[in-house]
This record gives sequence, C-alpha cells and structure tokens, in this order.
Amino acid sequence: MQDLSPISASPYVLSVCSDMCAWDALVNESPQGHVFSSSAFLDSLDAQHTCYVVATPQGEVLAGVALMLDGYRMARAPFAFTPHQGILFAKSVSLLCHQKRRTSEFRITTFLIEALLDVFPNFSMALSPFFKDLRPFLWKNYGKVVLPQFEIRQRYTGHLSLIDFELGNYLASVRTARRQEYKKTRAVIEHSHNLNLFLKLYEQTFNRQGIAIDDEVLKLVAKICEKAMTNGYGYLSCALVDDRVASMAFFVTDRACAYYLFGANDPDMRDARATSKLLIDNIATFARQGLERFDFVGVNSPQRGDFKLSFNAELIPYQEVHLSAHD
Repeated sequence: MQDLSPISASPYVLSVCSDMCAWDALVNESPQGHVFSSSAFLDSLDAQHTCYVVATPQGEVLAGVALMLDGYRMARAPFAFTPHQGILFAKSVSLLCHQKRRTSEFRITTFLIEALLDVFPNFSMALSPFFKDLRPFLWKNYGKVVLPQFEIRQRYTGHLSLIDFELGNYLASVRTARRQEYKKTRAVIEHSHNLNLFLKLYEQTFNRQGIAIDDEVLKLVAKICEKAMTNGYGYLSCALVDDRVASMAFFVTDRACAYYLFGANDPDMRDARATSKLLIDNIATFARQGLERFDFVGVNSPQRGDFKLSFNAELIPYQEVHLSAHD
C-alpha cells in the first residue's frame, strides 16, 4: 500500500490499496461492503478508479473506499450502473460495542473526508444503505456560511428479506396485480447464457420508451455482464413463452445479497406479463441459495420505482454526498 501524508496529529493514515486480495477481503467482511466495490466489478467498469484504505500507524486497516475518478477529480457519483461505492468499515470496527463503534466510525469518516480533500479538489460519493452516520458530512464547515457545505441527496432502493423465505407467503404479500400475473402467465423461467439476445432486448426496451441507447453504454453493459458471468457473480435469466423469450433479467450477487441490475423485455411480448414470474422465481432461487436479501437497485423514478415496490420491497434510504471544495 502506498502511504499518503497523514493529517497532523491524526491516529490514522490514508493509503492507496494495490493489493486487490486484501481489498476484496475488506469488502467481503464489511457491513457496508457490496459487489459494487469488489475489484472484479470495478475492473468491469473500464474506468479510472482507486481504492483507498484508512489504517492505524501500525498498519491495522479500519476502513476503505473505492473511488471512481475523472482525471484528477472524483467522478460525480453514482457512476453508471453503480448505485453506491461509499465508505466501508472493517469488521474489527463494526464489532466494537455500540458507543465505541459510533465514535470510531465518526472519527474515521471525519478523517477520510479531510484526507481525501487534500488529494482531490472535490468530494463525491454514493454511500451504502448500511452507512448510517452522516454527521461528519453535515458538520463540515459547520456555521461557516461563506465556506462550501456538503450537498446531501436522498436516494432510495428496495430490499426484500430472504431469511425464512416461503414462496406461498411471499406471493400473498405482493401487490395483487403481480400475484395475478405470476399465476396466469404461461412463462417458463430458465437460466440463460445468451448475452447477445439480452443486449438486443435491452436496447429495444429503451427504444420503445423513445430513449436511444448510446453504443458506448451498450458496450459497458456488455462488459459488466461478461465480467460478472465469467467470475461467477453474475446470473442471466429468461422467461420463455411458447419457446420465445419474452423477458430477461441480469443479477449480480455478493456474499449476502442478490441485486436486480438489468432488465429487458421483448416489446412484442409485453402482453405475456412474464416479468413478474421472472423476478419472483429468481427471488425464490436466491433464497434457496442462502442469500439474506434481494436488492431491487433503486426506486428513484416514478414508474420503475412503483413497479419494484409492488413486489413488497421495503423502502431503504441511502445518500449521495457532494462537495466542491477547492474549485
């Protein structure tokens, strides 16, 4: 790890982490860790990024953060198809008793803000839903009205607990329209490796809404999916109606959670109403695999948000934090 200059009188040191095995171990053990901060997912974005860790002077790693970069600046968060990549605390910090943990997380976050602002002219992160204490951001330049303050933007996702999941009970909890679609559709759900078909339907899905997808965006979606499938944390599923693919969904997973990252539908097969069965059957599969929760990955637009919440997802807040400090 490459040490950067520590803040005067600070008990912490900020370092660049070049050991991706150590980085992934930190991500995997952290309550704020998720697939979007893993080295494989970061590489799939094909964009400039750096992983930083906060450690004691003796070398004990206490926290980390993966930053997407735009030249010498932090890229405006969230990065494409990456809902959050914020601060994550080591297991040793998270296992402290409540009072010590709260104090340690506050001090580490405060240090990290100041240390990163010594490196970058701005600050931009989308924090994990499991990052709770926003005071270091709220209190930056507190009471100093002529100095820049953090912009904190409220965002939401939908979580579904998979602990003690039982399909019949779950179906009774979803919106009536979703339950009826599930029971009436003739769709058969299968695992798929046909990424080319998925990308074709993905583009058609947006075209039907009058949205043109840039070729570079499609290439990024393809790379994210290819990398995830190759490395075993990506799963493509399809709904077949009369041997024709009506709907497809791409999921990524980590040790605790499955994420609904991409969805695509055949515009000519919309009346098949296959998406509800596609999602519900895959949710049941992830529950059988022992995952703890399912993340619908954002409920931040009216139509898509309402659709995702209709599967009885719990509304979960998270925050983006932005500061233009030295512009």
